[in-house]
Amino acid sequence: MPQWQSPRRATVTPVIMVKDVMKTIEFAKDVFDGELVDPPLMRSNGELWNAEMRIGDSTIMFNAPPTGHEIRGFIYVHVPDADATSKKALDAGAQPVMEPSEQFYGEYDGGFQDGQGNIWWVSTHRQVLSPEEIEKGARAFEEKMADMQKQSG
Repeated sequence: MPQWQSPRRATVTPVIMVKDVMKTIEFAKDVFDGELVDPPLMRSNGELWNAEMRIGDSTIMFNAPPTGHEIRGFIYVHVPDADATSKKALDAGAQPVMEPSEQFYGEYDGGFQDGQGNIWWVSTHRQVLSPEEIEKGARAFEEKMADMQKQSG
């Protein structure tokens, strides 16, 4: 690892900045078995300054936002069982966005939204596909969506 890079993080680390950020942290701990790297760093006024959590082999950072500057996340997480993780999230109060299903790009995935507005997309990898196979699947998916739009409208 290069000397300029933190040994605790990948080259790219997402940051979520939402009101009630501690609720988002608890949600991620409960649903993804996330573990805080260190105790959260708090501001002198009691607000969260920074927290880092490990989910699997990845790190995500959480901060309380400056007033009016929330930055919600769309986080894609690989999990062993997308159905079980989605159920766990819904049981924890998340709202469904899309039920997990087989996708043309070799993943079984779906998503949900937590109480602070973050979208979490969970995926279980099913198969490695060539770029050509993915392209073919994408075109078939587009045709299916166009047909559905014609029928509904």
